[in-house]
Amino acid sequence: MRNLFQALRNPVVIAIVVGLAASGHAATTIFRDGKTLLPVVVAVDADPDERVAALELVRVLEIMSGDKWPMQMESRAGEKGFYVGRTRAAGRLRSPIKLADDLLMRKAGELGPDGFRIWTQDGSVYIEGATPEAVGYAVAWFLQREAGVRWYAPGEKGEVIPRRADWSLPDLDLVREPAYVSREITGLDTPEDKEWARHNGLRGRLEYSHALGHIFSRAELAAKPEWRPQLNGQHYMPKSGDDCYWQPNIALPELAEYVAKVASAAFALDPRRPSFSLGINDTVRFDQSADTRKRVEPLRYFRGKPDYSPLVFAFMNRAAESLNRTNPGHYLGCLAYFWCENPPPFPVDSSVVPYVTTDRTQYYDAGYRAADLDLMARWGASGVRAFGLWEYAEGSNFLVPRVPHHALAEAVTEGWRRGARGYQAEVGPQWGFDEFKVWILAQLVWEPERPYAELADDFFSGYYGPAAGPMHRFFERCEAQWMAQPGPPYWLKYYQQEDQALLFPVAVCQELRALLDKAKSMATTDRIVLARVERTSRAFAVTESYIAFDAARRKLAAIAEDEKWALHDEEECVIAETIRALVQGRTGLDAAIAAARCDDSPATIQFMLSPFVRNDPVPRLLWLAGRREPTAAVRLLERAGPGAAGQPSWRALADALSDGDLLGAKELVSNGAFKVPAEHGQEPRFLYPRSGDNPAAWEVRAMPTETGLVTLTAAADNECPHRLRIEGAWDTQVYQWLPTEPGRCYVATAELRGESSPGNDSALFLTFLSAEGVPVGVHRMQSLPKGSTPAWRSAALADLAPPDAAWVGVGFGASRQVAQDWFEVGSISLRGLKTNARP
Repeated sequence: MRNLFQALRNPVVIAIVVGLAASGHAATTIFRDGKTLLPVVVAVDADPDERVAALELVRVLEIMSGDKWPMQMESRAGEKGFYVGRTRAAGRLRSPIKLADDLLMRKAGELGPDGFRIWTQDGSVYIEGATPEAVGYAVAWFLQREAGVRWYAPGEKGEVIPRRADWSLPDLDLVREPAYVSREITGLDTPEDKEWARHNGLRGRLEYSHALGHIFSRAELAAKPEWRPQLNGQHYMPKSGDDCYWQPNIALPELAEYVAKVASAAFALDPRRPSFSLGINDTVRFDQSADTRKRVEPLRYFRGKPDYSPLVFAFMNRAAESLNRTNPGHYLGCLAYFWCENPPPFPVDSSVVPYVTTDRTQYYDAGYRAADLDLMARWGASGVRAFGLWEYAEGSNFLVPRVPHHALAEAVTEGWRRGARGYQAEVGPQWGFDEFKVWILAQLVWEPERPYAELADDFFSGYYGPAAGPMHRFFERCEAQWMAQPGPPYWLKYYQQEDQALLFPVAVCQELRALLDKAKSMATTDRIVLARVERTSRAFAVTESYIAFDAARRKLAAIAEDEKWALHDEEECVIAETIRALVQGRTGLDAAIAAARCDDSPATIQFMLSPFVRNDPVPRLLWLAGRREPTAAVRLLERAGPGAAGQPSWRALADALSDGDLLGAKELVSNGAFKVPAEHGQEPRFLYPRSGDNPAAWEVRAMPTETGLVTLTAAADNECPHRLRIEGAWDTQVYQWLPTEPGRCYVATAELRGESSPGNDSALFLTFLSAEGVPVGVHRMQSLPKGSTPAWRSAALADLAPPDAAWVGVGFGASRQVAQDWFEVGSISLRGLKTNARP
C-alpha cells in the first residue's frame, strides 16, 4: 500500500488503482468460450483518432478470441459494451477529463494530452483519453496490461497476441499518463515502425532541436549584417542550404527580442502548441566579435570543449523574459549541446526547456557516469521547470552490437528522478540487435521506476519463447563486451569508426555464434521465434564478416618498413596471401550485408559502409615494394589474385611504379616539406591558445579543444627537419584542394609518426569534389596503426579521379585524440598519373 500512496503523491505519474473492489473477483467478462459478450462502442460523432483506436481494439479482440467482433455506434442507454473514447454513456457516469493548459504543470484533477482513464462498471468497460489521440495509447496500454498483448518489435513478427477461450477483467478504476511528457526514438521511419511507436506510446510534445538557422530570412540577414556571426573579422553570410552551419550573433539583445516575437507569432497561430524551439544550429561557428568574447572569456572548458553556456543561456533567458510578457504558460525549447552542455553560472528561466545531450552509452566509465548524473542534477536545480534528455543510443553506423541496455535504462530512470520530462533517443535501430533496446526505452519513458529485471524477463520470455535463455545470454555477453572496453569515454565513441572491431575479438564472436546456434536449435518448432533468432543471426554475420576483413587489414598495416623490402619470395607470398584475404574479406562483408537486408524483416538498415573500409593499407605496401624493386608491386598484386590485380587504383599505382612514371611525375602540392610558415597561425587566437605556427599554403581546420595544438616544429635530424604536430584533436584537418582531371590516377605519400589510441584516426587522406563542391568517389585514408609509432613511417594512397571530379583534396588529420595521443607529419606529396584504367 505504501507504493500506492507514493504514486498518488507523484505530480507526474498519476495514480494507478487496479482491482480495488471489495470482493476482488472478476467483475467484467469480455468473452467466454470464444463468443463475444461486449461489443466495441464509439460515439456517433467520434473523432477519427477514437475510431482508429476502437478498430485496433476490435482487431486484437478478434485474434484473441478467434471470433468476429462487433463494433457499433452508440445508441440506447444502458447497453453493455466496450465504450471507447468520448461517449454519452461515459459522460453520464463521470465528469469530463480536465486537460491541463500547461504541459509541464498540473492542477488538481488535470491530465496532460497523453493521459487517460479506464474503469469498469455494471459489466461495461470505459476507455477515455484526455485527447482523442490519447485514446489509442489507452487501448494499447490496456491490452498490454490486462490481456498480455505485446508489441516487442515493428511488424507482424514483433506482435504477440495470446489466444484464449475466455477473458474476464477485475474491477478497474485507474488514471494514467506517462512520466515523460515528450517521448521520441528516432529512426522509426516505416509505416510498421510508426505503428509500433504508437502502440508503445511514443509521442513528441516538446520542440527543442536545431532551429536558429531557419528563423532568419536571407533578406533579414542581408539588411542586418550585425545579426550574422563575425568570423575571421567579417560578417558571414550563410549560403543557400547552409541553414545549420552557422550561429547568429546571439550576444545581441535585439536578436533575443526578435526570436521571441517569432515564437509569439507561432503560438498565436496554434495556441495549443506548448513550445517553440530556439535550439542552436549544429555547428560551433559562433560569432567571434567583442560582444561575444566578453561573455565567454576568460575561456572555460567543459568535457574538454569550450563552455559557451553563459552566452547561449543568457540569450535564452532574454528571449524567455520577452515571451513571458505575451505568452505565459508556453515554453522555449533548446539544446544543452556540445559547447553549452553545462548549466550556466546563473539561474535559467523556468520557461526554458533544455535537452541535455550526452552519450550515456559511455557509462562503462564510472567517473563519466557519476559526472553525468551530477550534470542532470545540476540542470534540475538550474531554475528550469523541466529539462529533457537527448540520448545517443545509436544502432546505425555500428557494425557490432551496441547494446549497453542497463546504462541506457538507468539514464532514463535517473534523469526522471532529477527532473527530466522530455526524452529523445537517437537510435536508427539495427533491428537484429536493437529490438530490446528500443522496447525497454519505450516502456521506461512511461514508467521509469519499473525494474530492469522485470522488463528483461518480459521481453526475452515473451519474444523468444523456447530460445529465451541463449538469446538473453547472447545480449548480456554483447553488453558485457561494450561495458568492459578500455580507454577514456567520449561522445559517440567508435561512431562510423573502424576500431569497433577491437571490441569483439574472434574468440568472443565464436562464443556468441554458439549461443545463436543454440537458440536456433531450440526454436525449430516455432516458426515466428525462429525468424526472430535468424534476424539477429544475420545481423551478427555482418559483425563477423567485418571483423574478418578488419583482421586482414590490420595485419597488412602492421608490416614494418625496413630493409626487407627487397622482398624474398616467401615474404612476398605471405603479403600476397594477406592481400587476397583482405579482398575476400570485403567480398564476404558485402555478401553478409546483402543477406542481412534481403529478408522481409531486414536485420540492418541502410548505412554508409565507406567509413569502415576506406582505410586502405595496400597502396603503402605497393609503394614500399616498388621503390626498392620497380616490378615488385605488379608481381605482388598478381600473386594476390585477380580480385586484387583488378582493383583499378592499386593496379594503376603498381604499373606506374613498374614503369618509373611515378617518381618522375610533377609534384602538385605546395610547401609539402613545411619549410615555409604561414604569416598567421590559427585564428581566432583566443580559441587556439596552445597552437603555434602553421605551414604556408595549407588550410588548417580544427575544432577548438582544451588541449588542442597544431604547430610547426623543427628538429636536428635531416630525415624530416620540419614537421607539423597535432595534439588534443577532436577533429583537426590540414589540406589543400587542387584542380583535377577525371580518370587521372593520383598518388599521395607522406611521412607519419605518432601515438594512436583505439577510436582515434591519425591519417593521410585523399578525396575528390565535384565542381559544385559535393564529395564524389570514396574518401580514402591510411591511418597509423594503433599504439606507438615513434619512427617515421611511409604512407601512400592512390585513387582514380571520378568522371565528375573537379578537385582533388590531399592532406592529413587527427580525430578523437586522448591524453597520450600525438601525430606528426614530416612531409607530404601528391602526384598525378595518366592511366587507361577506369575509375
